[in-house]
Amino acid sequence: MLVPAIVIAVSAWWLLTGLALLLVHQSQKVAHRGFITHSLFTLVAWLCLPLNASTTTPIAVAAGFLIGLVIWGWLELSYLLGYVNGPNHSVCKAGASTWSRFKGALATTIYHEAAVIASVALLAAVSASQPNPTAFYTVAVLCLMRWSAKLNLFFGVRVFNDRWLPNHLHYLTSYLRVGKSSWLLPASAMLGFFVTMQIYSLAGASEVVSYQLSLYLVASLMLLASIEHVFLMFPVNESTLWRWAKQDTNEIRVVRQQK
Repeated sequence: MLVPAIVIAVSAWWLLTGLALLLVHQSQKVAHRGFITHSLFTLVAWLCLPLNASTTTPIAVAAGFLIGLVIWGWLELSYLLGYVNGPNHSVCKAGASTWSRFKGALATTIYHEAAVIASVALLAAVSASQPNPTAFYTVAVLCLMRWSAKLNLFFGVRVFNDRWLPNHLHYLTSYLRVGKSSWLLPASAMLGFFVTMQIYSLAGASEVVSYQLSLYLVASLMLLASIEHVFLMFPVNESTLWRWAKQDTNEIRVVRQQK
């Protein structure tokens, strides 16, 4: 189950990240249509969740993993497209204290964080006690690792590729510290890798195929999230992984500048 889980997790992460990157840099009309389409898929995912959570076949486990990714994708797109953000859309004032900067940064995303917490709580209520809680595990891991990444961006990272952000969110970079990593970043990465190995060990020790696959999928996703933390420490050109999406993004920006 290990190899199929890694293939599924890496393929889904690579494809969905690239598609999200493409969509958020499209024209407002195209992006809106794409978001509506994804919202329909997300509605179907929520409707299928109770049945999926009660089914323990390997196919159902893989489907639960994809359901979790679809739900998380909606949460991410709603933020990146500006539909669910926060009341603050202003650039951080120069010389602001750490506490003022934190309050301002939190205000840029508070509605989104509330939506994430509500989604995780609903997933837990529907599927956490069921035989197949894979969708809940998937979104919970992504939530925790994304919060870790956001905290590290606030306190300090060495590298951050702001070209991934759409133009209307570039005010967010004023709340980040880029150029030098804080102690939190290596600690977060090491903790992420440690927990990943523990989940892999639990999966390997299980004799139940569906449970084993579920843990392998979640562990592989956490491994990818931990590697993304490493990308914040070293100048790794991770954008080459989505060259097909990046090229289209650059073309769109050139067209917008010409207009």
